[in-house]
Amino acid sequence: MHNNLVPGRLVVSTAGRDMGKFYLVLEECPDNKVNVVDGEVRKMAGPKRKNRKHLKAYPDISPELSERIKAGLKVTDLYVRRALEEFIANYT
Repeated sequence: MHNNLVPGRLVVSTAGRDMGKFYLVLEECPDNKVNVVDGEVRKMAGPKRKNRKHLKAYPDISPELSERIKAGLKVTDLYVRRALEEFIANYT
């Protein structure tokens, strides 16, 4: 599932100080890393760069977020937080 870390996909950190924290994928980077955001600590203005192997991907994707990122439209931190809250409610 590491190959399809597309924008808007729900992931959880499996290593580091943020282990167990949920994020949404913002973008893939060429150096085997992924930029992730949570809308609170890691906002759109300062995403966290994580190694792909330190993330566990879930099948959930926010289609609206994915489309907005691909189209180059603005995505707010509030939108990211709301999308994460909906996804996390399904897994806790």
